[in-house]
Amino acid sequence: MSVAGYHGRVLEVDLGTGEIRVVPLQAEDVLLYLGGRGLGTKLLYDRMDPKADPLGPDNVIVIATSPLIGSQAPTAARGHMVYKSPLTGYIGTSNSGGAWAYGFKATGYDALVIRGRASHPVFIDISPEKVEICDARHLWGKNTHETTDILTADSIPGNPYRALVIGPAGENLVRYAAVANEKNRVYGRCGPGAVFGSKNLKAIRVRGKERITIADEARYRAGLDQALYLMKQAPITKRLLRELGTSGLILLINLINMLPHRNFQDVEHDEEKLERVSGEYIAHNYLEKAGSCYLCPIGCQRHTAVKGNGGAVRKGEGPEYETAVMTGPVCDIYDMDAIIRANYLANELGLDTISFGGTVACAMELFERGYLTPEQTGDLELRFGRSDLLEKLVELTAYRQGIGALLAEGAYRLAQSCGHPEIAMHVKKLEMPGYDPRASYAQALGYMTSPTGACHLRGGYAVSLAFFGGTREIPRFSLLQSPIAIRNMQNTGILQDSLGICRFTGFAFSIDPWARIVSGVTGQDFSTARLEEIANRIAALERLFNLEAGLNPEEEDLLPARFAEVPIMAEGKPRAITLENQLQMRRDYYRARGWNDDGRLGDEFLRHMKIDRRKA
Repeated sequence: MSVAGYHGRVLEVDLGTGEIRVVPLQAEDVLLYLGGRGLGTKLLYDRMDPKADPLGPDNVIVIATSPLIGSQAPTAARGHMVYKSPLTGYIGTSNSGGAWAYGFKATGYDALVIRGRASHPVFIDISPEKVEICDARHLWGKNTHETTDILTADSIPGNPYRALVIGPAGENLVRYAAVANEKNRVYGRCGPGAVFGSKNLKAIRVRGKERITIADEARYRAGLDQALYLMKQAPITKRLLRELGTSGLILLINLINMLPHRNFQDVEHDEEKLERVSGEYIAHNYLEKAGSCYLCPIGCQRHTAVKGNGGAVRKGEGPEYETAVMTGPVCDIYDMDAIIRANYLANELGLDTISFGGTVACAMELFERGYLTPEQTGDLELRFGRSDLLEKLVELTAYRQGIGALLAEGAYRLAQSCGHPEIAMHVKKLEMPGYDPRASYAQALGYMTSPTGACHLRGGYAVSLAFFGGTREIPRFSLLQSPIAIRNMQNTGILQDSLGICRFTGFAFSIDPWARIVSGVTGQDFSTARLEEIANRIAALERLFNLEAGLNPEEEDLLPARFAEVPIMAEGKPRAITLENQLQMRRDYYRARGWNDDGRLGDEFLRHMKIDRRKA
């Protein structure tokens, strides 16, 4: 059985043996897991032992597309990468926009599976005509921009090369190294760049013009027209993101007492200083133009320019909200020039700026408390507010030089090595993003239960539930409503990732238009109820992978003690998330998911989900 919207082919590459083969994409996998994140998770679970060393040859990388990629559905060009994370030791999932995923699907494949380790640096070259493992020794050591320019230099009009690359951070196995496409779009969280580096895989280049078929044009067009209309009506997708980018949320998040400060010690900011890292400030002082990913009408990209330390003007992209917050206020830094320069360099060297900022903030607190010594920092006074050190710390981290060797391990391992793991603000060893969980019980629970650790996307973006969720809004300090609400938000995110679409479409509408579009593309009945069932199945399989990798829910589905013990002020009251509250919400969340009260999965539940547990 073939399904429209898919090519029906999975490309498998073993870098150790050099074997390249094409296997059929199973229709059952498509109907049960859709594509993108869901299909990638299924292919990963079937092909590797979750206990494998994440930096060893037995780790597997899966890059999966969705049935919507290749259609004209708005924002439908996002690829999803799944692997075992070297930062957390559990499932790693990363998502990127741009046009690389569209280019990959145009080669005639739905997914790419990579295993093994090459004996020397290589890149994979993919087209409809051939697939090759090519020598990349001449590219090793080059940054992401240089590598992209070299690999795409021979592009021809109408059929360009598109490259997915790592920089020095990935080569040096920084645990939160990113993988970049189109230079500044990144598969950022969980350290996929380090997995590439461990396999001596420098890049994946694609070029092709293969097309998909649309099974039911009328149904597809009905959903497409509805989606485009709603995106043009919603203020966030129509105006705010185009005018201010994601950093346009900074002042709003501060207004609701959710903007973290000084390694999440508080949420108190000097208002005048904060203005200087806002989206409005970026738009007035640095923005050259807005930009968009492929097929995106929103246009949230920021093409910016800033003076370098030598006075020459440098140009690049960003910073996004997370970069501005995590390398800014979380480090007590409000110098936008320094933040932008550090962001440019992080993109070039291939670092996840969320984990980088969280790790630097952790180091600053450790240093100020006397737990991290000048001998360890190379005599750098690593105090809060040291904007003059940001670029240097990016470089030291990417090359694992000096204090960078410790920063490259992430906040948890850094703090643990100093004897104070409580200073690391993480869940499952993944650094927290720029939203303080004490300001929203639902966001707190999302961090606790996310399959990848403290992630506002995989855990569910609860900010939208409390402030611009329309009919879906709930009180942000509700113990009773948060478990079901965050499960629903997570499921929406799972479906967005599995359809290859942007999360920002959720500010305009939920899943209904996508159900029409994907049903029209595939000719299958992907109703909203069926999509919900698929999301629950994907969440369960991600959980099963983590449990088999060694997850201890009792200890690891929790927040750092700081959030239970140190309150912030929000809505006129001191707010913390006590351990008792965390345990109550966690139990209710497990039950809402159909899991056991201890966070594990029963055999009957797995049978109901149509999941085959790995054979021992």
